[in-house]
Amino acid sequence: MQILIVDDEVLIADGLRDMLAEALGDRVRVLVCYSAAEALRIVGTEKLNVIMTDINMPNIFGLELHRQLAALQPDCKVIYLTGYSEFEYARQALAQHAFAYILKGEGDESIVRTVRRAMGEPEEVQPAEAVDPAPSGSSAASGTPSWVQELAQYIGEHIDRDLSLQELAAHIHFHPVYLSRAFKEAMGVTVSDYISSVRLERAKALLSGSRMDLQQIAEKTGFASTNYFCRWFRKEMRMTPKAYRDQKH
Repeated sequence: MQILIVDDEVLIADGLRDMLAEALGDRVRVLVCYSAAEALRIVGTEKLNVIMTDINMPNIFGLELHRQLAALQPDCKVIYLTGYSEFEYARQALAQHAFAYILKGEGDESIVRTVRRAMGEPEEVQPAEAVDPAPSGSSAASGTPSWVQELAQYIGEHIDRDLSLQELAAHIHFHPVYLSRAFKEAMGVTVSDYISSVRLERAKALLSGSRMDLQQIAEKTGFASTNYFCRWFRKEMRMTPKAYRDQKH
């Protein structure tokens, strides 16, 4: 397994190499270079599994490096590690099928976690209780990327409160714009629709399998108001929560 780090800032590049070599151990060879031109020479001679590259480099932009890399080694995963959080960079990274887009300020743990995911290391992810991690119309869990499974578990475990796109993106170390588009591409539903489906499944499970009152169920499914929960449930199910509970008993 080989990883290439590309950054024109020598201290950053060398620091990333040392950090990843220590975190990943001897089974991974971590290469480093300080320009896109040098990276292309390495790509021509070395079989790479992952490239982590800055976006803003002299002469050849990181996005252009990715385009050329895709022609030479299409199976290599590209991670953008950058100080740029602008929408346009994230949009272009997604269009070029980058594996991830993370910010330099997110720290070593975020970087290591993302690299391990790119390497395909298995993660022990169990579905949350009473939540189907793959709602109707989405991919089966066996064919779902590990980051989606991880996100599904996180949503299931925190469905009792408001969940923002920014929080979810931070949890898996993705840019929010990238997450929104990548999730839709992987699952066939938007993040917000997925969250709504998880809330609905949780509400149905609690209505049919517990003696909680409506206020408690509303709180367990992330609603501050019982009235709002009831209106939402009726819109989704074409019946009131009480009617649904009566039907199941």
